[in-house]
This record gives sequence, structure tokens and C-alpha cells, in this order.
Amino acid sequence: MAGVAQKLVYELREAVNRKLARLPLKFFDGRPHGDTLSRVVNDIETISGTFQQSLTQFITSIVMLVGAVAMMLSISPLLTLIAVVTLPVSFAAIGFITKRSQRHFRNMQQSLGELNGHVEEMFTGHPVVKAFGRERQSIARFEEVNGRLYEAGWRAQFLSGVIMPVMGFIGNIGYVLVSAAGGLLFMRRALEIGDVQAFISYSRQFTMPITQTAQIANIIQATIAAAERVFELLDEEEETPEPLDPGSTVGRCTIRLKPKRDKGCGSCG
Repeated sequence: MAGVAQKLVYELREAVNRKLARLPLKFFDGRPHGDTLSRVVNDIETISGTFQQSLTQFITSIVMLVGAVAMMLSISPLLTLIAVVTLPVSFAAIGFITKRSQRHFRNMQQSLGELNGHVEEMFTGHPVVKAFGRERQSIARFEEVNGRLYEAGWRAQFLSGVIMPVMGFIGNIGYVLVSAAGGLLFMRRALEIGDVQAFISYSRQFTMPITQTAQIANIIQATIAAAERVFELLDEEEETPEPLDPGSTVGRCTIRLKPKRDKGCGSCG
């Protein structure tokens, strides 16, 4: 997975580098250079970190989820149905929270790009700033953008951090339901006590992948926001290629230059 992640990020960097070479001059004049650098460096690095750290855990969680469901079905389909009932509730809770936190992650990445752009411009043009006495305006602009980054950052992290306890709460509800139903089946001699204990153990492994996914929800959401900025750059309109022979083409008309014939003497035809 480390090789796959590095290969994907390598190709993404190559695609962005080729795209920058094909963009028109108005693209670079119309936005801060620091924002473009933030997309190329910070956003791609965020994607790289997610691929390296979270992708393996995500695949492992899926395999564990499928294996736990298979073992639970082999013990008791009824108890499996009771355990699976908590899945829609979990997905609904995740969707409800992520829908609100994703906006803050997007604002966080955008504010980070603006902050990088402001810092890059102020330090590059430091003599100009000093010459025109714009130090206070520069500091005020920095504090404004830094404040927006702080607000978006803590709101995004707070909302994504709520996912973990909510998933734990829903998982414990399912654990209680499975335990109560398993006890009733044992009293009716429908299941042995060992089967009930084994099923409870598998039900905990069933909810574990969902809890692990909730733990990396903030990383995944930050990666989605970073990927949106990178692909927005890749979707920019490219510069129109110039004709191969620009001197001979004007609009749709072709100018053919004919050499003047030398009159010479009368005997030269």
C-alpha cells in the first residue's frame, strides 16, 4: 500500500506540474502565487498522508467487517439482523455530521491557501511594503485571514470529533440489543451459551471498523477538501496553442508572399 500510495501521489504531482505549464498568464496574474503553491504542496501532501496512513486501515476495516458478518450469519441469522439494524442509524449519524463539518474543512483549506498567498506576497515584496508604509495593513490582513483559519479549523475538528463518541454510543446500543436477544434465545434453548458469547464477540468486531472509520473522519474530510482544490486546478482552462506558422496566418485568411520578378533586360524573358 505504501508503493501504491506513493505512485498515485507521484502521478498527481506530475499531472499538476504539466497543467501549470499549460495555463495562461492570466491565471497566475489573477490569484496569489502562495495559493497556487499551497495547492501544489500542502493539498497534495494532505492527500499523500491520507493514502499512506488511512488507506490501509480502511481496507483492513472492510475485510474485518465482511468476515465478522459471515461468522455472525453462521451462528444466528436472527441476531445478525438485530446487529445490522444499527448500521443505517450509524450511516445516518455520520452523514448528518459530515454534511455540516465538510463545509468548515473546505473553508479551512481555502483560508490556508489565502494565508500562504499573503505571507508569500508580503515577504517577497517586503521592500515595497516598507517603502509605502503598509506594515499595519499587512499585519491586519494577516490577522484577519489567520482568524478565519482558526475559526474554520476548530469548528471542523470539533464536529468531526463528535463522530467517534456518537458511533460508540450507537455501537453500545446494538451490543445491548444483541445481548438481550441472545439471552432470550438461550432461555428458549435455541442457542447454546457458547454460541451467544461467540456472537457477542463477533458483534464487537462488527462495530469496530465503523468506530475506526469514525476516528479518521477528520483526516478523510480534510483530504476531500484538499482534493477538491487540486482538481479545481486541474480543471482550469488551458492556454490556446498558437499556430505553427503565425506569420502566414491572419484570422481565416492566408497571405502568400510572391517574390517580385526582376525586369532586367528585354532579352531576359
